[in-house]
Amino acid sequence: MMDGNYISEQLADIKREINDLKVTNARYCVKNPHTALDKSAHALRRGRLLEIKQELSNMMKRHA
Repeated sequence: MMDGNYISEQLADIKREINDLKVTNARYCVKNPHTALDKSAHALRRGRLLEIKQELSNMMKRHA
């Protein structure tokens, strides 16, 4: 079983990562036109957000 400190650290890391993705996505939104590299990076960020969502869901299931 994971202890509370480990979970808190994981959540803090996830929160920082989400904030970083949010800032980067905000920059993407104001930049125009988007290069192929910009679009690819944006798709990767979107994918990472979905992964984070799944990680959080799994954490909730394990600790419910």
